[in-house]
Amino acid sequence: MKKTIVILLILMNVVSVDASSNNPKYKIIANSNNEKDIKKMYEIKDDLINDYRNWIKGVDDIDQVLADHQKDYQAKYYNGEYKIILGKGKGKTLTGTLKASYCTSSKEIKKKSFLAELFS
Repeated sequence: MKKTIVILLILMNVVSVDASSNNPKYKIIANSNNEKDIKKMYEIKDDLINDYRNWIKGVDDIDQVLADHQKDYQAKYYNGEYKIILGKGKGKTLTGTLKASYCTSSKEIKKKSFLAELFS
């Protein structure tokens, strides 16, 4: 019985579940490695992020919203990735995650308590 419990505990630690949010990703490929094309790629990224925030306001199905707006950027939305190819697409690639708000942080916020500091 002890062996079974130990094996189950080991298996529970080995098997992990990815509980990350299902935020869609974007991928923008520049026309070339020319400075002008790379600047255009970053401008399109900024426009996409702003448009995405407007598109998802009050919407439950984000995948459908991105599928509906493929023509806006001559993009393809497949498997959670919004892919934009500029020109011939032989330049640098820019990837990231589309979020409703970029003000969130993954760092843990430690709360300070005056009383806890007094008694510790």
